[in-house]
Amino acid sequence: TASVIPPREYVFIVDVSGSTHGFPLDISKTLLRNLLTNLRPTDYFNVELFSGVSAVMSDRSVPVTPQHIDDAIAFIDKEQGSGGTEVLSALRRALDLPRVEGASHTIIIATDGYVTVETEAFDLIRRNLGNANLFAFGIGSSVNRYIIEGMAHVGMGEPFVIDKPEAASAEAEKFRRYIASPVLTGIDVAYNGFEAYDVEPRTVPDVMAERP
Repeated sequence: TASVIPPREYVFIVDVSGSTHGFPLDISKTLLRNLLTNLRPTDYFNVELFSGVSAVMSDRSVPVTPQHIDDAIAFIDKEQGSGGTEVLSALRRALDLPRVEGASHTIIIATDGYVTVETEAFDLIRRNLGNANLFAFGIGSSVNRYIIEGMAHVGMGEPFVIDKPEAASAEAEKFRRYIASPVLTGIDVAYNGFEAYDVEPRTVPDVMAERP
């Protein structure tokens, strides 16, 4: 069962830890600006920044308006990069945020991936495929591709890597096209007449027009 052509809701998780200070954090800011300014007026979004702790722009997602976009850009612009990289708690917080009812819910994480909780992060994403789509952007010239590609794989999505600021606009547009058209969401699979076990994936992510 599924609803057709749902509204879209995005939570952008941006790594502002000490390892992303300077060049990688500047790429993240450019990426966020490009993504936000290309959302539809009917979309909703929120921004979460994480390092040793996390902070969210709003208690719940806000509609895409010029003022809210300005607020989001100001929210990340004031960050200079500090602390460790607590990606697991950032993912949990993003998944726990109140959601727009009936929306296709997408989490976008931008990080250099220098963390030590790969297995736990992968398991968390796998368990929540039915609750949110997840896409990972590797940021900077020394990206930990293992965790970026791993998060994309278990999230049944594509990894994106941006190693220089001038590539941010093109990658943002590539990503925007990739997720622009969710056609089925809230998917349930039923097994009538027999017992199914050890089913993979445990839950089914939204179907995007550009993601078979």
